[in-house]
Amino acid sequence: MTKDYTSFLQQGFRLIVRDILKDAALNGLSDNSHFFITFKTDFPGVQVPDFLKQRYPTEMSIILQHQFENLTVSETEFSVDLAFGGIYYTLTIPFNALIQFADPSVQFGLALIPDETTCSVQEQSADVIDLSALRKKK
Repeated sequence: MTKDYTSFLQQGFRLIVRDILKDAALNGLSDNSHFFITFKTDFPGVQVPDFLKQRYPTEMSIILQHQFENLTVSETEFSVDLAFGGIYYTLTIPFNALIQFADPSVQFGLALIPDETTCSVQEQSADVIDLSALRKKK
């Protein structure tokens, strides 16, 4: 059986991003910290205002630094209110839609591969089937 190590790494990277965003939602950002996040706008589950979808039909980058509110993080996605032209809009982004995540203040970055077939770790463990009953007995 061949292992898909790239998928394992990508899922691990998404978990890292999730944990970083959870920490930011609970504790805020440190003095110089800011996040550059790039994602596929046409990915299933991505919710952005229509004017942004028209302007960025396939890919968009956002910065979480000063003008954001209500950062909430679940197992599979995050949502945040961002200011565009002084008006706040809610964006909801599944972790599987991410392309890049970086915090330049600490020279940290991850490249991610969007993947509609990758589930969250919780979802993957729920799909485990015990095949021992189907094995031939020796």
